[in-house]
Amino acid sequence: MTAQQWGSGGWSNRPPAYGPTPQPGMATYAPQAFGRPPMGAGFGGAQPGLPQYGPAPQMPGPPRRNPLRTVLLGMIGLCLLAIAGLVITNLATGAGSEVSYQNDNFKVPPPDTSPPPIPQPKTEAEAEAFLTANPFYDQTTPAPVRCNSRPINVATASDKQLAAHFDGLMECLIRVWQPPVTKAGFQIVRPSVTIYGDEITTKCGTSDVNAFYCSADQQVYFSNQLPKYVTIVAEDKWAADVVMAHEFGHALQGRTGILISSAALGQLSGEKSTELLFSRRSETQADCFSGMFMRSVSVSLGIQQSDVAGILATYKAVGDDTLTGNPKVEASHGLARSRVYWGNTGLGTSDVGKCNTFSAPASQVR
Repeated sequence: MTAQQWGSGGWSNRPPAYGPTPQPGMATYAPQAFGRPPMGAGFGGAQPGLPQYGPAPQMPGPPRRNPLRTVLLGMIGLCLLAIAGLVITNLATGAGSEVSYQNDNFKVPPPDTSPPPIPQPKTEAEAEAFLTANPFYDQTTPAPVRCNSRPINVATASDKQLAAHFDGLMECLIRVWQPPVTKAGFQIVRPSVTIYGDEITTKCGTSDVNAFYCSADQQVYFSNQLPKYVTIVAEDKWAADVVMAHEFGHALQGRTGILISSAALGQLSGEKSTELLFSRRSETQADCFSGMFMRSVSVSLGIQQSDVAGILATYKAVGDDTLTGNPKVEASHGLARSRVYWGNTGLGTSDVGKCNTFSAPASQVR
């Protein structure tokens, strides 16, 4: 993919300078990672044993909150958790009976390692429209959807087993997301999944232990060392699938013009805090998309209400504050409470528009 040449008329003539120095034919935006971006805005404070990504940005902490407001927000969060659990239970009720699976006749294509270019905005106004008024938001995901993938112990699985499992999961993800993407007028692409160890170099640059989507080649990557660093991935049977559904959420953003529009508007603002805000909106939206996927396949996989706590714990485990130990950190992925909120939102809906984090108050993606 060649680097984007932005139009004139108030829209910069250069692409967003994310990631390493681009090589000929290399896109210039960074991979989108579940826990921490392999490059881009770096921040420290990681727990011992976690990958280090550079110094923490010096940002002022949030203003003091009214304690009563905090209690009310906590009560709202508990209500949302209860609702999501009920939705999952209701979907799974018919798992033992005859189930009419949606989009079951769709023939999922093989992984596309030479995908078409992702949609890119020509003007700032078009970029804003991609983010806040995208036709993708008008769609719904089918439910229930059949998924033949089954959870595996990713901490003990071989690379071959990991590759087979995640490749099967991508098939399920395509089956869920193909209808809303195509109805919105976009083209969906099935990414390949590459398993690696401590480090890998892709078209997006060099990454250490992580799981990420590279927008330069539109493929997904998973480190077999991740369960050692993010223990929930090893401990909860659904966590790895939630992680990869999040990465596929970035693939959805790429194919619908959201990802590059967010990166461009964030950088072109010229303000670090605004750039981080756009990044958090992208990350929490991918959390929401991953929750929607888990809801759609919950009948087929047998996900129960008792599983919801572990799924939400996955989002919490990769919150900026959880990983840094700093409750006031302002970083690129969102605090645990925000990631749980949006993952939980996805668990409770089939309405893609409910995942429009770019129109949500900044406090909801903090």
